[in-house]
Amino acid sequence: ASRRACEVIIAEGRVRVEGVTVTDPATPVHPERSRIEVDGSPLPEAREPVYLALNKPPGVLSSFVRGREKGRLLGEFVKHEARLVPVGRLDRDSRGLLLLTDDGDWANRVAHPRHGTEKEYRVLVAGAKPAAAARRLAAAEFEENGRRFRAASVRAEGRWLRVVLHEGRKRQIRRLAREAGLTVRELVRVRIGPVRLGRLKEGHWRKLTPGEVGMLGKPGGKHR
Repeated sequence: ASRRACEVIIAEGRVRVEGVTVTDPATPVHPERSRIEVDGSPLPEAREPVYLALNKPPGVLSSFVRGREKGRLLGEFVKHEARLVPVGRLDRDSRGLLLLTDDGDWANRVAHPRHGTEKEYRVLVAGAKPAAAARRLAAAEFEENGRRFRAASVRAEGRWLRVVLHEGRKRQIRRLAREAGLTVRELVRVRIGPVRLGRLKEGHWRKLTPGEVGMLGKPGGKHR
C-alpha cells in the first residue's frame, strides 16, 4: 500500500502495536521486533520492493489484467510473486523498455510529468526520407487540455529517427507523426532516464540496479 493509504488505515484505528491501538502515523515502532496487527491479523514480514525492466514485445498490453483492449498480457512474460504494476505505459503495437514495480510511491514519482523523466525512442516512419521526417516531426505539436506538446528532440540516424520526450502523453509520438503527415512503422523505447534497454532480449526482464532505482526517483532523469 502507498504511504497515504497506510496513514488512513492507522487513522481509522485499524492498527495495533503490542496489543495497543495506535492512530498516530508518527508513533515509533520497531518493525523487526514489535508485534503489529492490522484488522486483527499479524502484519506479514516486510519484503524488499521489486523493480524490473522488461523488453515488451509488440502485441502485448501494458497490463497484467484483461480489459477491453485485445492483446497478450504482461503475466505471460513476467512470473513473480510480487503484485507488479507497469510504470507508465507502452502501447500495444510498440515494443521495448517497460518498467515494473510493486512500489507505488516510486512508480508515481517516476511517472509524474513534473519530474520530467526523459524517455528515448527509435522510430521508423514512412512518408518522407529520414532527414526530412526528423525536421517535420521536430516541428509537429498537438494540443491537449489547453497545453501544447511536442518532442524534446528528434534526429535522424540512418533509416531510423531517435526521439526524446520529457512528458509521455498517451501515444504521443504516433500523434505527433500524424500531425507531421508521417506514418509510424515501428516504435521502440530504448531508454527511461538512466535505464537502457541495451541487449535485453525481447520478452525477457532483469532487475534494476540500486543506482538505477535511486536515479529514477530523482527529478529530471536526463541521461545521454
